[in-house]
This record gives sequence, structure tokens and C-alpha cells, in this order.
Amino acid sequence: MSQQRIAIIGRIRASLMARRAVSDEHAVASRISARARNLIPARGQLQGDALRTQFQNFVVKTQASIAAVATAQDVPTAIGDYMASGGIRGPVRLSGDHWFATMPWNAIAHFNPATGAVMETDGVGVSVALCGIAETATLMLTSGPIAASGLNFLPPTHIIVLRAADIVGALEDGWARLRQAGNGKMPRTVNLITGPSRTADIAQTMYMGAHGPKRLHVIVVDGDE
Repeated sequence: MSQQRIAIIGRIRASLMARRAVSDEHAVASRISARARNLIPARGQLQGDALRTQFQNFVVKTQASIAAVATAQDVPTAIGDYMASGGIRGPVRLSGDHWFATMPWNAIAHFNPATGAVMETDGVGVSVALCGIAETATLMLTSGPIAASGLNFLPPTHIIVLRAADIVGALEDGWARLRQAGNGKMPRTVNLITGPSRTADIAQTMYMGAHGPKRLHVIVVDGDE
């Protein structure tokens, strides 16, 4: 084959590859922007009381505990009752979520509740979940200036406060909530927490608190939309 033909074929090949690259790029961009939902199992499509019941049952199955309160004003007392019943010591480190600022933390003043940087001496970390996913009892938490991820992992006991209205069916619903909350912008970190930290890597014996809190307690607030 002559050098001239080789050059012509080379130009044709390069043109075809460039067109294909542009086509593939457009296809990927279109798929991402469409945000199409995957196949959702039946347990991720529940509504109403069935959704709430499944979430509660699955939380317990993950070896976490769960309680419900009527209003946000009841949250500090519920935390105090949980700590007292389990012999759990403070201090209690709170996220800087503005919702917490409306709650009467003087009800558990003896546990020294405070915001600020998480410390190794903190006994309990208290966070707010963006949503709870009933399909797997997973809590979705986001980081930010008022919600450091360390709060979710350093204290041996983690308490997550969740609005009942923020319980969703499937993981896809959780990502939709995240996009809505951030107006399309992603936080630096998204933590998906399902039950307390555990491992059975050593002699196939379950060990709690291997890589994070060994206790997880969820408080669902019914009265705040």
C-alpha cells in the first residue's frame, strides 16, 4: 500500500474516532443528566405506615436501637433517657445544626451537651440525618461547616436525629433528597450509616465498634416537617 493511501486511511480513521468520542461523551452526559432510576425492589416502594414500620424493623435488625418523640422539644430528654438506661457517659457532642439550637438542652445539662470540634473524650456524638432509607435502614448524613464527619465516627455512641418526614423508600430517593437539599451541589462528604460499626474478620467473631461507634441510636421526630 502506498504512503498516500496509508495517509488517507489514517485521516479517515482519526475522523471516525473523533466522532465516536464526541458521541460517547454526549451519551454519558445525557445519561447522567437524566438521573434515571434503577429497578427498585418492592420494599423500597412502600408508603405511609408501612414505610415507617419497615424502617423501624430494619433499624433493629442492624443491631441499632430506635425511639420516637412527638416534637423536637422532646429530643434532649429522649437522649438523656437512653444514656441513663444504658449507663452511657458524656460529654455529649452536638453537631452545629440549626435545628438543635431550638431544643432545650438544659434538660440534660449533667451530660454536658455542647457544640464544637469533636474530642477524643466525648462519649456521645449527636447528628442530624438528611434522610433515612427504609429499604436498608440506612441513614444518610452530609458534612459541612456545622456538621463534621468526625462526629459520626469518633465517639463510642452515636445518636442520629431524624424527622419522620425524611424517611424515604429507596436509596435513589435518598440521592434525590441530597440533590434537592444542595440545589444540585454535592457536599464534601456523604456518609451512609447502617447500624453500629462491626466486624467479624477476626476468628469469625462479631466485634462491635471496630471502626467507629459500637452503639447507634436513632430518634425519630414526628412533629417536625
